[in-house]
Amino acid sequence: MIRFFLILLIINCSYSFAESNYRKKIENFAESIISSKYDTSYDTNTKQKLQINISPIDNRHNFIPCASELIGEVIGDTLKKNTAVKITCTDPKPWTTYVRAQVKILIPRVMTSTSLIKGNRLTADNIKLSYVTKYQAKNGSFDELSVLIGTRLKRNLSNEKIITERDVCFVCKDDKVVIKANNKGLLIKTSGIALNDANIGGTVRVKNSRTQRIVVGTVSGLKEVQVSF
Repeated sequence: MIRFFLILLIINCSYSFAESNYRKKIENFAESIISSKYDTSYDTNTKQKLQINISPIDNRHNFIPCASELIGEVIGDTLKKNTAVKITCTDPKPWTTYVRAQVKILIPRVMTSTSLIKGNRLTADNIKLSYVTKYQAKNGSFDELSVLIGTRLKRNLSNEKIITERDVCFVCKDDKVVIKANNKGLLIKTSGIALNDANIGGTVRVKNSRTQRIVVGTVSGLKEVQVSF
């Protein structure tokens, strides 16, 4: 009798394990359908990436393993924050189920890796690249670490804070800068002192260190100013 119950218990455990594995297979299939939809809907050469969190199928759902190929489709044919995938088995005894998932499209943004104070220079040790949703990304934020290395903070920033253009200056007041001028194909370089803060593409007043003349130019890089004659 004890042996009979042990055999029955083993059979039940094996059945439950098989059911669990098949539910997992369905969940994985749903995830692949979402991934395929993303690949056909978005430019996969961009820096963005996809995050999928599948909601586990209820344990009360029992499925007869499908002998034919499972068919899947994204409901509404559009990826949304809350996406549902319809999974169909077309066997003689067909069945249909729905798998729900949270879908996020993430983009890279540079943020602080520690708390920083006004005047700190940004380095590879105090900033990092993290992936966030487009909703979290702020206007004027950056997607490459190298762009910000060497810039200076204009305000205090807490840890894990996305850095924007208004937080930094590529040329800061009192910085020693390189003044570049192109006169009839001849590149002229000299040094100067910045008289105000500015970022790339912004206007800055600079005092020429040799002539003491004040010129107005455009920030073209870190501590670089382009002027015209």
